[in-house]
Amino acid sequence: MPERDDGFRRLDEPSPLEVRGRSRRGVERLDTRREDLAPRGAGAILDAGIDALRARFLACFGASVVLWIGPAWLMAFAPPEDMAARLAGGDPAAVAFAQLGASFAQTMISAVVQIFATILVSVILRAEFVGEPLTLGAAGSLVARRFLSILGCIILVGLLSIAGFVACILPYFFLLWRLSLAPLACAAEDQGPAESVARSFALTKGSFLRWAAVSIVAICMLAPMNAVAGGAAQAQVRQTALENLAVSSELYSTILWIAATLFFAVSTAATAAITTAYYYDCRVRREALDLRARLEAIAEPRGAGSPA
Repeated sequence: MPERDDGFRRLDEPSPLEVRGRSRRGVERLDTRREDLAPRGAGAILDAGIDALRARFLACFGASVVLWIGPAWLMAFAPPEDMAARLAGGDPAAVAFAQLGASFAQTMISAVVQIFATILVSVILRAEFVGEPLTLGAAGSLVARRFLSILGCIILVGLLSIAGFVACILPYFFLLWRLSLAPLACAAEDQGPAESVARSFALTKGSFLRWAAVSIVAICMLAPMNAVAGGAAQAQVRQTALENLAVSSELYSTILWIAATLFFAVSTAATAAITTAYYYDCRVRREALDLRARLEAIAEPRGAGSPA
C-alpha cells in the first residue's frame, strides 16, 4: 500500500531547503573559483592548490589510494633483494644484476603510477579552477580513454629527462621545468605526446622562479611522508626493525603496505593539486584564461534565456 503524503517530513529525511541550499552553495563555490582565476605568485599557487584539494579531498585521496595499492604491495612484500635472491640463485653477480633490475622495475612502476595519479587528481580538481564539475567516474573514464596518449607522453618526457641528465645537471633541471605540464596538457587538452611537450614548453615560458619556489616548498612539505614510507622499505631498516621489535616479517610487511599506500596517496594528491594550480596559473598568464572565463560567465545568463 503506497504511503500517503500528509505534508510532514520524517526526522531522518533531509529538508528540501537544506538540499537546495547545499546544491546552490556548490554551484556558487565553483562559479567563485572560476571568477577567482588570476595570475598568482608562488605562495598563492600553493594556497589555491591546497584549497582545491580540501574541497575534493575524499575523491582525490580515494583515487590515489586505489592506484598506489599495487606498487606499495610490491615495496612491502616483494623487495628487490628478495626478488633477486629468488630469481638469481646463489651467484653473487647474478644476484646483484637481478636486484638492480628489480629496483629499476619497481622505480619505473612507482613513477608511472605517480604520474597517472597526478593526472587523475588534476582532472578531478578541474572544476575547482574553471567551474566545470566532473565526477570521479567521469575523470577516470577520461584518463582511461587517453591512456595510450598519456603513456606515450610519459615515455617521451622520460626519455628527454634522461637525455638531460646524461648531458649535465643543468639541462636536466631545465627539462624538468619545461616538461612539468606535458602529461597534464595531454589529458586535459586532448593532445598527442609531441603536441603536449610543445604545449608544456609554451605554457612554462618565463615561469622558472614560480616553478622552483613551488617545487621546493612542496618537496619540503611532502618529503617526510615519502621518506618514512621509502626508508622503512629499505633492507637494512627492515632487518633492524625485525631484530628490535616483537613483530613478525609478515606483520611488518602488512604495516608497511598500509602506511606506504596512505602516505604516498596523500603526497600524490597534494602534489597533483599544486601542479594543477601551477598549470592554470600558466594558462592565465600565457592565454588570458581568466578573462575568457569571465566573458563566458557574463554570456551564460544571456544564452540561458535566448530561444533555441
